[in-house]
Formats: sequence, structure tokens, C-alpha cells
Amino acid sequence: MSQTSAEQRLELAKIWMAIGRYRSLDLYRLPSRLVAAADVDRIHRLTQEMADVVDCDPESAAKYADYNYWIPFNVVRIGKLALQRSQPLRILDIGCGPGYFMAGARACGHDCYGIDAPPRALTDVEARVYSEMLGALGFSDRVNPVLIERFQPMPLAFHDLDLITAFWICFNRHRQSDEWGVEEWRFWVNDALSHVKIGGLLHLELNFHHERYGNFEWYDQPMLEYFRSVGTVERNAVRIVKGKPAECRNA
Repeated sequence: MSQTSAEQRLELAKIWMAIGRYRSLDLYRLPSRLVAAADVDRIHRLTQEMADVVDCDPESAAKYADYNYWIPFNVVRIGKLALQRSQPLRILDIGCGPGYFMAGARACGHDCYGIDAPPRALTDVEARVYSEMLGALGFSDRVNPVLIERFQPMPLAFHDLDLITAFWICFNRHRQSDEWGVEEWRFWVNDALSHVKIGGLLHLELNFHHERYGNFEWYDQPMLEYFRSVGTVERNAVRIVKGKPAECRNA
């Protein structure tokens, strides 16, 4: 994290307040359950290893070694999807990174898997942090390397998923000169939904890109119209239910 210690504490307090708004004792207790189940000694060693990297580049993947922040941060994601009170689901997290979201979902009784870019497509810091955190959280054997490319079907073995999630999406060539447009998204959404059950959900959270999209921030007008035509849009979050009519909301 790039903030001072005081700012870090403020951000963490806001996260805990967000958890509290769900009025769920199970959700409130979830962070401590995740810590108890993790290999905390392994995470502490990683934190020490990455300390200088965080000092030099606070926005690098080295920040994910701070489990005291990222565990509750991802518990908020669990709450937004109401996973703490849903029936057991089969979930795939795309771009799963260090695995915090998967660990939280599994602790709520769900069957979770992940994919992320292969090591050759990651920086050395990303590869190291993701590998160590996945190991510490018990997900090393549930994450497969998959490189998502435009107009190419994802090589997934799953065809019966209840939920696919993708947070802070970068596989769309985010901030690159050839960032995806409508046709790339249309192809990818159709491909992703082919792995989801009827009535299942595709939940996407787009990355901010004000320089490209201006006041729309996460998409241009044609992309917004496309996402609204297939699902619901609320700010950067796009939700698409397979096989059900779209209910479009304003961003």
C-alpha cells in the first residue's frame, strides 16, 4: 500500500465498517478464520522478503503480502456476492492472483478454483508473491496457468460453474494501446458463459482508466451499451446471468 501508516489504518477501518454493514456475524468472523487456517509463518517470511520492494514500489504485487489488509478487503467482496449465506457453489476466479478471494469463498463452503497468467507473463515479484500466498492459503493445486487472448477460447476444463468472478481485470490489455473493445468483450463473455450453468453468474469488475474513457472511467459508450444489453452495470461492476433476461441499470 502506498499510504502512510495513519492512512493505512483509516483504509482498514473503512473496510471493517463495510463488513459490519452486512450485519453478518459469520462474515465478521471470517477474517480471523482465514488467518487461523493460513500458514502465517510463511506469509511473514514473504512480508519480510518483500519489504524493500514495497518501499520502492508500493503498487507492485509485493503489497499482497499484507494479509491483515487483503483478507478483510476480500471479505467485502464475499459480502457483495452474498457468498456467506448462499448454498454451496462451484466458483472459478479469473486472475486470482494471491488467492484471498478464493480462500474466503472456500471458508464459506464453496468449491473454488482459479486461473491466472502463466509465470512467463508475470513479473518476478508477481510470480513469487502469488506462488507463496497460494501455498500459504492452501490453493497451490487449485490454480491453473491460463493466458487469455483476444478471440481465443479459454482452455478451461469446467462446464458446470455456478459463478465466474474476475476482479480488477487486466486480461483485456488494460492500459495498452490495443485495449479490448466491444467485439473482443462479446467473444470473451460468450466463451465464459459457455462454462456456466443456466442461471449461473458472471461477475466482472473493470479497472479504472480515466485517461482513455474520461467521465465513463471504465468503458466507452459502445462498451457500456453492450454490457447493459447482456447484464447489469453498476459503476465498474458488470453482472451477467446465463439464460435469464438482462435487467439493465444506469452506471
